[in-house]
Amino acid sequence: MNKRMSYLRRLLTVSLTAAMLTAGVNVVHIDHAQAAVPQIFDFEAHRGGRDARPENTLVSFAYAMELGVTTLEMDMQMTKDGRIVISHNAFMNGSLAKGADGKYVESGKYDIRTMTLEQVKQFDLGTMNPAAGDYYAGHGKTQLAVPGTKMPTLEEVFELAKAYGNDKVMFNIETKSYPDPAFPEAKNNPDPTVFVKKVYEVIKKYHMEDRVMLQSFDWRTLKEMKKLDPKITLVALTCEQPSWGRDSVCRQVGEPGASPWMAGLDIDAYKGDYIKAAKAIGADVVSPYWEELSNELVTEAHELGMKVVPWTVNDPGKANMLIDMGVDGLITDQPWVLRDLLIKRGIPVAEPTINTNSPYHTGTDIVAGETKKLGKGGDSAE
Repeated sequence: MNKRMSYLRRLLTVSLTAAMLTAGVNVVHIDHAQAAVPQIFDFEAHRGGRDARPENTLVSFAYAMELGVTTLEMDMQMTKDGRIVISHNAFMNGSLAKGADGKYVESGKYDIRTMTLEQVKQFDLGTMNPAAGDYYAGHGKTQLAVPGTKMPTLEEVFELAKAYGNDKVMFNIETKSYPDPAFPEAKNNPDPTVFVKKVYEVIKKYHMEDRVMLQSFDWRTLKEMKKLDPKITLVALTCEQPSWGRDSVCRQVGEPGASPWMAGLDIDAYKGDYIKAAKAIGADVVSPYWEELSNELVTEAHELGMKVVPWTVNDPGKANMLIDMGVDGLITDQPWVLRDLLIKRGIPVAEPTINTNSPYHTGTDIVAGETKKLGKGGDSAE
């Protein structure tokens, strides 16, 4: 109950500030970075809502805007020719990608970072592979297939929001970077400075400085963005559980030396406290795996002036528990479920943005196993 009252007080403060500005009353200036963090509960569609539409595609991002999310969450890779594309995996994923022959690709064969944008665009990402085992069982059964869907660029995502007339939706964009040499992806990892510079060029081109949050497990990229523009909101992703099916973990508590993921910081210098470590690298938001949160850690982050947005939460019971803890947002694969939960709790949500004329419009129904062909084959002109 106290956490709920705290949330309402924060919401009331934002409303009163807006009213005072309208009336011409002087108020304390809100800095650029703080303004770039959602001022209502941050309802984020993970990869656009991968349990609903093909992940990290214009189709999924259109779906999420039409549902009324606060933030589009997505992952970025950099192609050989320096283009920023939206993909969680550094390699074309055999669970998601079909080649020109119509067959699902061999996982690990096609490294996006060694390919040109033109080459990347040859793959069809619109239909999840039913033979993908647990991956399909976990996400594919409720996903609407959209054959012909291509991998988008970051520019295309911004253009999509513009085409929808949505000037409110936020973008939580992740630099997928692999500093640990134990990872196969580390072989062709782009230089963090170059990667971030290319991302920032797109952000500036579309004047999205106030709507972008840069997130990463590789905190080196956060530090690089801080150098380029200290006003960009930074989100420190972190996880101490063995992740990605490997032994490596982000923080390496109790191990000698600094974790390669933490930009030179040794978590043991902070007594294992990832909140204090995130603050030390200049993060505005801390985004841990949800199981690693507690009431005390949420309170600590708030006292240090940071927001807390854990990943990835699909169970309503767990979502309710985290909201009761006082988190400032949630990242989910099932945004239709979280939206309904927030409304039932009386927590304000963003208005849906509908564009039935968009070639990426599929509506917001969840129809498992159905296929749909879009007007432009799920792709947009370069």
